[in-house]
Order: sequence, then structure tokens, then C-alpha cells
Amino acid sequence: MTRIDRALMQQCILLLTLLIGLTFLPRAYAINSGNEDLKQQRQAYTKSLQLARKGDWKSLRKQRQSLVEYPLYPYLLYADLIAGMRYSRRAEVRNYLTHYAGTLKAAYLQGRWLDYLVRHRHWQSYVDFYSLNSYATNNANTSRQCHFHLSQYRLGEKIEALQAGLLLWTEGKSQPKTCDKLFGLLIRGGHISEARAWERFNKAMISHNYQLARYLRRFFTSPHYQKRYNTYYNVDRLPTRVSQYEAFTERSPDEHNILEHGLKHLARKDPASALKHWNHYQKTHEFSHIAQANIVSAIIKGLYKDGRQASADGYFVKHLDLLNQSLDGALTEWRIREALRDLDWPAVKRWIARLPQANKEKNNWRYWAIRTMEELPATESTANLLALTRALAMERDFYGFLASDKLAQEYNLNYQPLDVAEARVVNLSRQPAMQRARELLFHGLSLDASREWRSATANFTTEDWLAAAVLANRWQWHSKAIASLGTVKQWDDIQIRFPLAYVAQINSAAEKTKIPAYMLFALARQESGFNATATSPAGAMGLIQVMPATAKETSRKYKIPYHNKRQLHDVNTNVPIGAHYYKGLIKRFGNNRILATAAYNAGPHRVSRWQKDSAGKLPFDIWMTLIPFEETRNYVRNVLMYSVIYSRKLGLTTDMLESYERDELL
Repeated sequence: MTRIDRALMQQCILLLTLLIGLTFLPRAYAINSGNEDLKQQRQAYTKSLQLARKGDWKSLRKQRQSLVEYPLYPYLLYADLIAGMRYSRRAEVRNYLTHYAGTLKAAYLQGRWLDYLVRHRHWQSYVDFYSLNSYATNNANTSRQCHFHLSQYRLGEKIEALQAGLLLWTEGKSQPKTCDKLFGLLIRGGHISEARAWERFNKAMISHNYQLARYLRRFFTSPHYQKRYNTYYNVDRLPTRVSQYEAFTERSPDEHNILEHGLKHLARKDPASALKHWNHYQKTHEFSHIAQANIVSAIIKGLYKDGRQASADGYFVKHLDLLNQSLDGALTEWRIREALRDLDWPAVKRWIARLPQANKEKNNWRYWAIRTMEELPATESTANLLALTRALAMERDFYGFLASDKLAQEYNLNYQPLDVAEARVVNLSRQPAMQRARELLFHGLSLDASREWRSATANFTTEDWLAAAVLANRWQWHSKAIASLGTVKQWDDIQIRFPLAYVAQINSAAEKTKIPAYMLFALARQESGFNATATSPAGAMGLIQVMPATAKETSRKYKIPYHNKRQLHDVNTNVPIGAHYYKGLIKRFGNNRILATAAYNAGPHRVSRWQKDSAGKLPFDIWMTLIPFEETRNYVRNVLMYSVIYSRKLGLTTDMLESYERDELL
């Protein structure tokens, strides 16, 4: 059977499975349900939301009586209580917290009510309400904890309040301003001992919170602690201070932490000195295995960076077992990448042989073992090389697909649909939190829907997660379906994991930019998992995760209507902007999707710098492996691999890489 024949067979199987799934999809699970009662409830809820936005609470209270059985009825009660919060409604608040205990809105209301009680100085009520529903254990933030203990103090429970306050004060980070009154009681009452301050100082130093560390200096009044403070603080700021051996004789856990910290810092600047001092401290102090591995790792990297490769390698081999066991082979993997950078294939072979067995079995290192055999043909048999390549080609991932390319055979998608009992899916769909999530999703309230989903799934078993994936897929809530399978590492149902979502918008953008639709599907799948309202910690937004500044520049360049960043959560704006930006990157990097995809994730200036560093001497696979950011390395591999899956779902048989992308030196 030829490569094309196998591809056509896989496509037929995928399309047939999709059609069967759509034919037998239970209508009760669809977001746009045909249930007339539910339709009417949804319409009534929409009207209720309009009344709430207008502040017409009198009409809303009348309107909501028809919604008592609707899953989002508690949301209307919550909105009313929040809008009209006053002390005379405390019985209503308590009733809500009791009746809806354990729900998200109950926790939110409890927090907002506690803040109200603080503002109005109702200390006894604060203590009473704080104790409801295990709020202190499950939901209380630091500010509310401080208010609770301050309320305790004011009500006469001073010892308990101060003891709890000390625990909050000792955290190795700056606490909210709302805790200042409680902490003031501790300080003025002389409850902050030097030992307690020293505990917090150590936490601050380990987390590099130097502002807090300097603040804590005022609590050290004895010569002993003042000396310790100066020594430890200066070691962090000036690591050469680890040479003052007489200052480190306590052999306490804190001292071990500071020495580890200082030696690692010193190793980056002066690895020879770090090695000298490390040899001393190994004789005088007993460090944990992980601490030893961290220090040795820093020294090896420092020596390597300093051009002392032979010394670094010798020291590495001497401590190989410690490093592999404590760091899970991560440093050995780093050393292989350095050998690849130098195109030193004998060294690549040696260091792969030194990997822990579990690492050797990872697909990426199986691939590099094959590549090494290809580069050193005199040392390996052709039969063994072919067997290893065929075995790797069975895998559905980037390296498995590269192995398939070597054999000129069709990629293995290894599709295996989930086998989940329908009764389990039905039971899950009937859970109140799941029903609330479904209705919030219907009304376009994706943030609240996600919160309800997270609450509902907090204690799920593997079987529950599989059912959740099926249910979310039926709701076309693709990001949750994908994440559910990822949670339990179930990778083989590629119909659920790789949906054809937002087809119209992606096809339109593909036509206008001349970028294949399968590439845009792959990009959206990697960027957001098809969550159109996603926002990254860095501020990228929407389906194909676009930064607002990038959107502004791209929309102007390509004359795409765009007025504010909120539009990036609209796929009709996000997809055209993201696709055109990607088109610009492809053009900038000579139609090379490896470089363009890396630039989409890490930025074009970084990719240009990496190209300059490699000086056009590296094969594509080595260049990708040497991308400095692990996130970007994974990102590029995923997008290219996903593009294969989507090309097959669209009935195409394109290769993962164009021939010029495989052949170009980067």
C-alpha cells in the first residue's frame, strides 16, 4: 500500500467516525437544545440580565420567580444581594450561603459580604460569617485572613489572633496593606522575635525579594543576628563572600540554603572559584542530593561557558549518577544539545549513551540516536538503523513524523476513540455545576462558565475526566474537551483533541492570506486550544493569541477593521489579524514555517538573533532543538505536527515539511 493509499484510508476512517458521531449526538446535550422549557427559561434569563443591567431590581425579583428551577437562578439572587448589600439583609445572605454552600457564587458572596462587614466595622458578624462553609480553609485570601484575626483580637481573643498573625507575618513575601494593622499589633507588642524575623528573612532571600529582606534588617538588634544578616545578604549580592569560611560554621538548614544560593551565583561568574569553595564546603557541611546536584550543575555550565569543556566534561562524568538521579537527566540532555550545536556527532553518541534509560526512551532522544547513526554509518548496522526508524515512525508526534519522512511512508495518526459509558456522561450532565457551566456558555459568559467547570471538576477521577471530555465535545466547548483529555494523558482520540472549529473564519482567512487552512487550524489549536476568549499571562488574546500592540500594527498594515483590544476575543477579528501577522512572518523569514512559527511564539527579533548566532550552519532539526526557550521548542514542534493531523482531516496528504525547509541550513 502506498503512502497516499494509507493516507486516504485514514481520512475515510476519520470522516466516517465524525459523521457517525454527529448522527447519534444526543440533542439533550447540545448547547442549542430543542427543549422548549429550556428555551423559555433562557429567554427569561436574558430578560433578567437586561433588568439587572438597568438596576431594575423590583421588576427582576418578579421576573425571576419563573426561573426558580433554572440552573442560573442562584446567579440572579447573587446579583440582587451584591447590588443591594446592607446589614439589614444579613439573614438573606446567611440563607444564600447555607442553601448554596459549596458553589462558586456562595464563595464570592461570602467574600464580598466579609469586605462589607469590615468597612462598616461589624467585627462579631465578620467572625460569625467567616466561619461558615469552611471559608477559612477553602477560599479566604490573605487580606480576609488578616481581617478575621484582627476581629478576633478586638473581640478579646488576643492570644489566638496574635499567634495566627505571626504565621502570616512570617511568609517570605510582602503581604497586603490590609494586614498592616494586625502586623502593627505584633510589632508594637514585641511579638516579632529575632528568630522569627530570621525565618522570614531567609524565605525572602531565597525568593530574591530584596526589598523585604532590607526591611527586615530593623528587627535584628543583637550583634549575633546583625552579623548573620550582613553575611547572608552580602553572599547573595556578592557571591565571592562564600570564601569567608569562618562565617559559615552553624551548619543549619538556613546556612545550607544560603551557601547553595551563593555557590550557584558564583559559578556563573567564576566557576573555578566556585569549584574551589564547593570542595571546601563538601568537607564541612552535609548537603542534600538535590542541593549537591544544583551546585555541581551550575559549576559544569559555568566551566563550559568559560571555554573549559574538557574540565566540565570530566567533572560531569565524575558526578553523572548524582546528576541523572537528582535532575532526571536534564543536565545530560543539555550537554547533548551543546554537542549538537558543535555538530560533534561522536560526543552526541557518548552523551546519549549516558542518559538515564527513561530519557533514552523518549521520542526526541530516540530520534537523535537515529540521526547519530546516520551521521556515523561506519559504527552501526543498516538493519538496526532501519528497525529503530520503523519503530519511531509508529509514534504520533513530531519525531515520529520525521521518522516516517525518512521512510517515505504515511504518518501514523493512531486514532483510538474514547470508550465512555453513556450513563456516566448523562450523570455528569445532570450535576448542578455542570448545568450552570452549560447555561453560562450558552449566554456567552465564558469566564463564569470556566469557573463553574473548574469547581465541578475539582475532585474528578480518570473516568470522570473522560466523560467530561465527551460532554464538553458535545457542547462544542473544545478547549475544555482538549484539556480534560490532557489532564489524564489520554492522547489518542484525535477527533476530540483536534476539532475542526471556527471553520468559516479560518477558511476565509486562509483564502485571503494564501496560508493553508491546516496551518491556521494548527496555530489556533496550539495557541488557545480553540478558546476564543483566552488571555495569556503576557496579554495575548483570543483564538490565535494576538498581542494588542501587534493587532494594532497588523490591522493598520492590512486594513483590517480594529478599534480596541476587546475585539481580539471576537474570532471574526482575531483570526484575520492573527493570520495576516503570521503571513508577514512567513514572508519575512523566506517562506520558512519553522522560523515563522518560532517568531509567532518568541518574537521575530529573537528568531533573527538566533539565526545570526547559528550563522546558517545548522540543519533544521538541530536549529529547532537549540531554540533557547523550551516553550518555543515545544511550540514549533507542536504546530508542525498538528498541521499534519489537520491536513489529513481536510483530506490532504501534504508533508509536514517542504523539501526546502528540510534542506535549508539555519
